[in-house]
Parts: sequence; C-alpha cells; structure tokens
Amino acid sequence: MKLLLVIELDNTLVNNNQAIAALNQRLEAIGNQIYLVYVTSRSYASSRQMIAQAQLLKPDYLIASVGTEIYQQGLLLQKDWANQISQDWDRDAVWAIASYFSALIPQPKSEQTPYKLSFRLDMDASLEVIDDLEDLLAFTGLQAQVIFSNGRDIDIIPKNSNKGKATAYLQQLLQAQSDATVICGGSGNDISLFQQPSAGIIVGNAQTQLLSWYYKTHYPWHFLAHYPGAAGILEGLIYFNILPFPNNWRWATPHQR
Repeated sequence: MKLLLVIELDNTLVNNNQAIAALNQRLEAIGNQIYLVYVTSRSYASSRQMIAQAQLLKPDYLIASVGTEIYQQGLLLQKDWANQISQDWDRDAVWAIASYFSALIPQPKSEQTPYKLSFRLDMDASLEVIDDLEDLLAFTGLQAQVIFSNGRDIDIIPKNSNKGKATAYLQQLLQAQSDATVICGGSGNDISLFQQPSAGIIVGNAQTQLLSWYYKTHYPWHFLAHYPGAAGILEGLIYFNILPFPNNWRWATPHQR
C-alpha cells in the first residue's frame, strides 16, 4: 500500500531552496511508494506557478483553493468532488452577504472561483467582523464556512469542503487508510488537515493560529518539528521512520516542543 503524503505549500514547504532540494532528493528515492499531494489556498494557476518557481517535485494530486478543487496531474477531478461540495451552495447569495462588510476587501479575480470567495481584512478592522460575517451567514441559512488565516486572509467556501475534507476524499478515492497518511502543514487554515486521524508534521515556522490549536489538543500522533519549512518536513519524516536518518546530514537533536 502506498503512503499518502500531503504537504501544504504556502507556509510549510517553500522559502528554503537547499532544504527543498534535499527533500526532493529523498522523496524521489521513494517515489514509487508514495502518492505526493500538495495542498494550498491558492488558485490552480497560482499554485502551479509556485511549484515551478520553487522547483518542487510534480505532485500526483493538487488540492487547491482551500480544498474546493482537486487535480490529478493537471486534470480537474470535477464531477464527484464538485457534486459533494455544491450541495446547498449559493455563491451569489454568499457574495451579497460578504458585500455588506466594507472591511472585506476582495482579492483579485484570479483567486475567485465557483466554490471560493476570497477577501482580505482591512488592516484597521476588528476581528469581530469575522464573527459578524459567520453569524449573518448562519442567520440567512447559507451553507458556507469562513476560513481565516495569515492574520488577514478570509475565504468563504461551501460547508462540505475544506483542506481536511478534500484529503479525506482522496483517501477514499485511493483507498489509503489513516495509518498510511502523513499530513504536513504550517498555516492557520491547515487545522482541518490535522483534524484527520493521521500522523501529522507541524513545521517549526507554523503560524500562531495552528500552534495554539496544537498546544490545546496535543494529539500524540502530531509531531512539532524544530526546523522550519522543508527541513521540518524531513525532520518529521525521519521521526516517523518514513525516511532513514541520513548519515551525511547532521541535525541538531530533533525534539517535541
């Protein structure tokens, strides 16, 4: 059975070319034993650009737009997943509700998709805007959820979707059990990924929102890496005995914080 390796892009994998090259080399060596999955809040086009610029390995699957789109080697797995997440989703009505809030600044059109509306919170606005938005969506009966991350980004997506649920869909599609899945993340909107009952690697540069959740839950199947980014992923894969410790690479002693 292949291992399902799920890696979040934005705050988890990128920003250290040397560590990325080392991770690429180690993953290529076990490439026939894994399904490599990247997860991101970005649109498909933006995520593909990031993968190319950072010289990442090509994934078997790409979960984009906060879990609302799933691609297999560039082809959109539209029908089944879209059918699941589109139930009771009213994009126009959700947009109209969001438009009531002047503190929500729409992101570029390239980041708006059929199943994701993306905004940035005005720097001077209170976080209470998010609670008010959630309350109004609930009051009107709209089946939507609000995802807040990076201290400013707000995505509104269908109730039936998020990064974690998209990963669970892939597990079912590929018949990958929870004990044959490893999650790697660092963003605040990765919490739904770590709510899956699978081994998880939280990189050392994880955002406060995710770290706060980790310290509250402290599930024993989650590992908090000492190192940031791709180096933290390597550290976690060694910790879980998925990769052997490299004799020619001297780590400081990894530890759980």
